[in-house]
Amino acid sequence: MTSKVAAKPKVKRARRREGPAIDPAEFLALKKPKGDLILEIEGERVSLTSLDRIYWPKEKITKFDLLCYYLRIAPQILPFLKDRPAILQRYPRGVGAPMFFQQDLESAPAFIKTKRLTNQEGRDLDYAVYTTVASVLHFVNLGTIEQHPWHSTLKHLDKPDYFMLDLDPKEAPWKNVLEVALVCKKVFDELGLPAFPRTSGSSGIHIYLPLKPKYSYGKVAGIAAAFAAEVAQRAPKIATVQRSLAKRQKQQVYVDAMQNARGKTIASPYSARAKPGATVSMPLTWKQIEKGVQISDFTIRNVPELIAKNGDEWQKFFGSQQSLKL
Repeated sequence: MTSKVAAKPKVKRARRREGPAIDPAEFLALKKPKGDLILEIEGERVSLTSLDRIYWPKEKITKFDLLCYYLRIAPQILPFLKDRPAILQRYPRGVGAPMFFQQDLESAPAFIKTKRLTNQEGRDLDYAVYTTVASVLHFVNLGTIEQHPWHSTLKHLDKPDYFMLDLDPKEAPWKNVLEVALVCKKVFDELGLPAFPRTSGSSGIHIYLPLKPKYSYGKVAGIAAAFAAEVAQRAPKIATVQRSLAKRQKQQVYVDAMQNARGKTIASPYSARAKPGATVSMPLTWKQIEKGVQISDFTIRNVPELIAKNGDEWQKFFGSQQSLKL
């Protein structure tokens, strides 16, 4: 006798919230709001709750402050989120309180897009998908401080449109991270490839190469590993691809290419980080790397103004997508 496995119920859709709503300009003009409200943006009504909840206790930064940040930098961050599945890393009580990962979306407003995908453990899950500013604000309202998109869009789900190297210092001095980043630049420059650096917002530097979505995740991961090995070979005193911390020398920066697998995610460019100071993963110029940029230079409090002053350093990212000679 065989038994059928019950089909997983579809995502429950919440009814559209009725009642008075405010627009983005009115929202940004609020002074220390409390409680809940409805924000209407691009025709969608987003329910925002507990606006006065403290997310960074030491800095006294609230959920409202975080929502304002994402609203202000939406034009810069959306190209790196739009039409990508998300893994929601939720901090409903803020930084320092318990957090959890959510891959499977059980309920959502009607304007939130989902995609049924099989995860790395072989489970079929309904992933949230970034689509609009409203979708980002809804996820932030759930406590998603950081934005973690897939490396591929729904249109080319099995073919990433960039790969990245994570320069992870652990115990290595910061100057070594900056030096290793410049070694990365040299390797990319020799091949005529544009490399885009950014702070991780946590402890290291990320180096990205935009790709035309024509190669499988496995192939791209192999290419990334080859780049990492070349960087480590050129600067063995300060760079390594040794994963084991015990086997690394303290001054060595780990050149990590392991984040390029299908279903892996990393905080997007311009994402806030759930770290002390409310730091941001900030796109950089190579001149900033050479001058000795610091992770603490960029927070949700100053990044919108820096973008307004200096522009979007990664504006040409997706216009620089490369085909590789494999």
